[in-house]
Amino acid sequence: MENWKLTWTKLTKLNEDSIKSLLDNLPGVYRLSYYKKEDENYYVFYIGQSKDIRKRFLEHLSENEENVCIKNFLTTKKCFFRYAKITKDYIRDAAECQMYKHYVPPCNSIEPEGRNDVRVNLQ
Repeated sequence: MENWKLTWTKLTKLNEDSIKSLLDNLPGVYRLSYYKKEDENYYVFYIGQSKDIRKRFLEHLSENEENVCIKNFLTTKKCFFRYAKITKDYIRDAAECQMYKHYVPPCNSIEPEGRNDVRVNLQ
């Protein structure tokens, strides 16, 4: 069993300014969340991975975002993101799979595949 210690960024408001400050070609996994004022908690609504997180976030914010669920959250809630840099494809796959099982995000329609012999920290 492989164990990987990921370094997660702090929770950051999801907007063009914060995304444009990210490096190009930054590979990793990420989660999108929203703030629920009623109970003052954050809830993950989407998880993903990319070889270029900055580019992927800008795609999520664009008019071309095809995921209606993501669009709904982005237009009706205060949304945030966190990510962890991961250069190895199989680690990204495993982390994305574990995040999906842990958070069960409503905007992910398909369970991602990833190796079961790799463990990562989700916090």
